[in-house]
Amino acid sequence: MKLLEFTDGDRAFRCEAASSPATPGTTWWWITISGESQRYAAFRTEPGDKPVNLTPRVIAYYTKLLEDRARPREIRTGWGQRRAAPKSEEAAESSKSE
Repeated sequence: MKLLEFTDGDRAFRCEAASSPATPGTTWWWITISGESQRYAAFRTEPGDKPVNLTPRVIAYYTKLLEDRARPREIRTGWGQRRAAPKSEEAAESSKSE
C-alpha cells in the first residue's frame, strides 16, 4: 500500500508512502491534511500497514499536533547566565583551593 485517502469530520487526509531527502532509504508516511499548508512526515512505514490500522495512527498524530499547537509557548531564558567553564586544569585547581 502506497497511498491512502480518507476523511475524518471536516478534514480530508492523504497519506503517501515516500522517502525523504534527509533519510534516504527510509520510507515515511507523508500526510497532507485539508486546511493545512504543510505536509508532514508523521512516521515510518511498516510492513503491516493497512487502512484499518493506519487511519487511527494518522488521526492520533493530527490530534497530538493540534494539542501541541494549542499549548502556550514556553520561553526559555538564561543562556547568557551560564557560568564559564575553567580554561585549564590549573584554573580549576585554583578555584578548588579557595
